[in-house]
Amino acid sequence: MPGANVKFLNVGWGDAHLIQLPSGGICLIDGGDGTFSEDQDHPLSWMNRNQTERLEWMILTHIHEDHINGLLDVARAKPVIKAILPYEPFELPPEELTHEQGDGFARRVYRMLASYLEFIQVLIEQGTEIKWRSEYGSSEKSVIWSDEGITLTHLYPWQDDPLPAYEVLVKMISNTIESECEGVLENLSRFFELSNHDSSVYRLSSMQEPNSSVLFGGDQLEPGWERLAQRTDIRSRIWKVSHHGMEDGFNSRIVSWIQPEHCIIPVCLERSEAFQENWEKLRSCTNMSYYLTGSYANGKTHLLDNGSVPIQIGY
Repeated sequence: MPGANVKFLNVGWGDAHLIQLPSGGICLIDGGDGTFSEDQDHPLSWMNRNQTERLEWMILTHIHEDHINGLLDVARAKPVIKAILPYEPFELPPEELTHEQGDGFARRVYRMLASYLEFIQVLIEQGTEIKWRSEYGSSEKSVIWSDEGITLTHLYPWQDDPLPAYEVLVKMISNTIESECEGVLENLSRFFELSNHDSSVYRLSSMQEPNSSVLFGGDQLEPGWERLAQRTDIRSRIWKVSHHGMEDGFNSRIVSWIQPEHCIIPVCLERSEAFQENWEKLRSCTNMSYYLTGSYANGKTHLLDNGSVPIQIGY
């Protein structure tokens, strides 16, 4: 029976998830923070180990370093056939503004947004077919790909869903035109704070085994999950937990909408301790199990039987 393999990589505090399509192609959702280390994996390292010379699909859920940096590394080194990105190119204010009046955080966010624009340019130069996620903004136009009965669907955001981080980005560009330097710096910080709200959500499903679906939550937070649950049945057997298992993305309300059996939390062990008590409370009230990607050191993996969509955690 044809199926898709899903691999949740241990990239520390960050997301990097690989789907091997039934036809053999690879789809990469997010890429981690770009760190090459013995203590964590990197999607480019995974590709080299597995003699994977190209990606059929590359997807970025939202603009934060622990999602985009690894994708940029891959795009510089490997051909990418198609990519789905959250925003069309925009014009950043002069970088001198962040050096003259901004603090270290403003400079960090500026570099992050500049990396996104560089990422787009790298993909353009190698001939990647870039699709903006706004193309998938309705139930009629939500299928990313379908391969031998396995389908990846874009669930959020759809048309008319709020994009607070993007609104701030537009405002920042407007402030630049009007030379309102103070507003530019303020909006850099606001963009970072709101970016999780703009995060995409995807679901992998099997036509033959509908109970084996896998939900990729990006870093979406409770308001977005509530909006999504009100219009769509999001119950899924496997849930890639959003926002590293922090309470704003992993709580009893969200769990009640998704009703997962298994939760994959993309987090390094040292930063998970502060959340463990809340996770145990959630587990005690449900039948779900949870797994930390950071629990699996180099050479260690955990396999989850999930019918035609088997799951591997770690590297």
